[in-house]
Amino acid sequence: MPGPPTQVKSPFLHSVTAQEDAPAGWTWAHPAGRLLHPAPLQFRRFQEVTLSHLQSIARNYNISYNIDRRFQVLAEQAEAADAAQAVLGAELARLAAAGRRLHRRVKRLEGAVGALTPQHHLLTRPEGGAEPYSLWDTVRTQQEPRGSVPTSTASTQPLKVRQRPQEEGHQVLVETGTTGMPMEDTEPLPCGVGSVLLFPSASSSSSAILQPGLPAGLWALSLCTWVLTPAPSLGTVLSYVSKDGDSKVAVHGRDKDPGSMRFIIGDTAFRELPVTPLLDGKWHHLCLSWSSRRGQYRFYVDRRLLAAGSGFQQGYEIPAGGSLVLGQLQGHVKAGFSPTGAFVGRLAGLALWSRALLPGEVASMATGRGLPRRPLLTLANASLQGEVQRVACTCLQHCP
Repeated sequence: MPGPPTQVKSPFLHSVTAQEDAPAGWTWAHPAGRLLHPAPLQFRRFQEVTLSHLQSIARNYNISYNIDRRFQVLAEQAEAADAAQAVLGAELARLAAAGRRLHRRVKRLEGAVGALTPQHHLLTRPEGGAEPYSLWDTVRTQQEPRGSVPTSTASTQPLKVRQRPQEEGHQVLVETGTTGMPMEDTEPLPCGVGSVLLFPSASSSSSAILQPGLPAGLWALSLCTWVLTPAPSLGTVLSYVSKDGDSKVAVHGRDKDPGSMRFIIGDTAFRELPVTPLLDGKWHHLCLSWSSRRGQYRFYVDRRLLAAGSGFQQGYEIPAGGSLVLGQLQGHVKAGFSPTGAFVGRLAGLALWSRALLPGEVASMATGRGLPRRPLLTLANASLQGEVQRVACTCLQHCP
């Protein structure tokens, strides 16, 4: 006879035969055929409930943290917006003040123009169907001393913008009449322009070489100088020849047309510019600027724009490493100079920049307020040749 089934003495486990029913509260632990006490089952359920609560708490914490962070970002953005609004308000206030000043100036100008006689009024058409007077004529007439020029001898030609048909984009802002000249400066000549170079005669041996030349190619150029010449034509102010012997830059007058000069960029491209105001034997400020980006150029005399245009050698680069000479027109680096076209007179405050100067910078130089920043070359870089002399003058009015 088999004995009774054995039992494991454990508070949790109780072995039974497969034929016996599980006691109350006990469950089968498959597949070993053992029964689990109800206490471990309740503990497992407690663990599951606790885990579920912890996960819910974590989710709520993450949501709360994200909300707090979002509020913080919004607060920072609001603070930045307030600062930007304050800056914008200050800028608007500055612009409003500038607008009020401009409005007062316009009112004063309107009052000055309204005080003119009818024949010089800006909006009055002269008798006989002639063209209306331009603004430049009005201002010039207003600033002329009363009674200095008889009315019968004054020029009646208006200032016009002349467009050369063969040179697209070229405009010459000069008087079309035979006696018309740009308005003269009444301001005193400046002091402190540095040394003055004297070119006493038209000699093939007289020149000034700017060294060390151009260290790199130029995509823009500005040349400004005070000039005085007693000659009937301007002569050559500057010429630049590259290493291969081609003329790349030149500013020179013409004996065949004394009232004009050629501004050359590249081998053959040039613009003819009016220089009649420079040929009176007095000091004048000349300034040329050119930019390769759009081919824009400007020509100023005594801070006034006399000619301007675009499309002039657009995209061209002036090469480096050539010979840069003042007072002589170079045909080839080995060919020497010719007295034809040589400059006669004085140059002062000459400087060269590798950028196109702004109109305000040109005006500052013409009124004696110093050179703009970072000139590429000045007369301090000039090496004198032949009869050229360096003269020390404190003020230009003492250097006749």
